[in-house]
Amino acid sequence: MESEDVPGSDAVESVPEVAPEPEPAPIPEPEPEPEPEPAPGPEPVDASVSAPRARRRGVTIAVAATAWLAIAGVSAAIAANTGSGGGGGAVAQATPSPVVSVSAAPTLPSAAPTTPSPSPSSTVKGYVSGSSHSGDLRFFLLPVPDTAEAYGDTDGTTESLSDIAKEMDNSSTSKSILQQLGCSGGAYRIYRTNDGQYTVTAKLIHFDSSGHAADWVSGLTFGHGDSFDVSGISDAKGLAINPSDSTGVGTLMGISHVGDVEYEIDVSGTGSLAHSLLTPLMQREEKLLSTGR
Repeated sequence: MESEDVPGSDAVESVPEVAPEPEPAPIPEPEPEPEPEPAPGPEPVDASVSAPRARRRGVTIAVAATAWLAIAGVSAAIAANTGSGGGGGAVAQATPSPVVSVSAAPTLPSAAPTTPSPSPSSTVKGYVSGSSHSGDLRFFLLPVPDTAEAYGDTDGTTESLSDIAKEMDNSSTSKSILQQLGCSGGAYRIYRTNDGQYTVTAKLIHFDSSGHAADWVSGLTFGHGDSFDVSGISDAKGLAINPSDSTGVGTLMGISHVGDVEYEIDVSGTGSLAHSLLTPLMQREEKLLSTGR
């Protein structure tokens, strides 16, 4: 009789013993016992699974707590301003007010920067006409000084609207606001000074008008850090995120816009950083966005 499985029972299943029938032939000699199998060793490790996966923007994410920071909350009653930034169209019923927050202290990139090689000059081209920018947005990124080394592509990296929104906590709402403001994408570049003292990140977001770029900048508020005015840069927002001790990483953020492009310059280094570090970097970025040179 076969034993039946009883669903949900924890009892050990038993099998009735069956008496062997008498063997007519003599009992054969016992077969030699099989040699014991060696104890299984540890399974081989699949490096593709156990090793940390290199993210496309690992370096940027290391600085992402201070660059295009997470939008923690926004007003749900945003109305699109379909007119031009000069005021010729309908006025938006609400101004986007993303709350920028820092959830953790930023860390400096651990990967080694890329040393620029003596290759032909960059072919990236951009154009400025009044308050409007066209061409490749990377053309307007803060240049890498001769005394610094770039991370990744020395020309910089482009980002789509979706890429920008994904870097923010409420990505779906952020994407909706960016779309309403006519965002067409962005670009970023990171470099480190040769002395290893500072890491600088330049980020750009392109909108469809100067008014919409201004709306984005004016709507930003910060959840952490100390706000300050950036000397020499009008209408700029400055933020200092100081470490809890002198050996931690401190970060400065400077945000403003020139025409239809919002720009952000971040500087990270050890300890609390002097606010004046932002001024020459933001002045250089403003000149490039204003004149193309």
